[in-house]
Amino acid sequence: MKVFNAKNAAEDYMSLHTLTYSTPEMTLLKFAKWLGEMVDVECKMDADKCPNDDGMHPKHRMPRLMLYIEERREEYKMDVSDEFLPTGAVTTLFSKVKDKVQRREEEEEVGKRSMKEEGEEKNFKFCISCGTKLDMYASFCIECGAEQT
Repeated sequence: MKVFNAKNAAEDYMSLHTLTYSTPEMTLLKFAKWLGEMVDVECKMDADKCPNDDGMHPKHRMPRLMLYIEERREEYKMDVSDEFLPTGAVTTLFSKVKDKVQRREEEEEVGKRSMKEEGEEKNFKFCISCGTKLDMYASFCIECGAEQT
């Protein structure tokens, strides 16, 4: 069974095109036009076995859409995952956030281990301005709003 791998096509398009000043309708129209663009493709067959009669062997021109047609043996199941996987420019932003979260988790783990070794568990700190009890990793005080360092 031949199926159109729309997910890969959309990911490729989104990684190459910006969404700046685009409406959903404009993005969809540009995506459809992009899929219809003619692209050069290398033919992997021998010249005498090539089914294309365009006389351009070993290169052929075809709509980009054909690059995303796949042969599947089993019944095609649509991937309906709502999980956000950043691509393109967003990837660098989220990798920085992910690194910070990972570092924070590692620091928490090291802190918990050292507190357990000392026999006490401390999951809080005090505000540097007003002395309110805060979460260990709070950036701002919930009472006075002072930035914590």
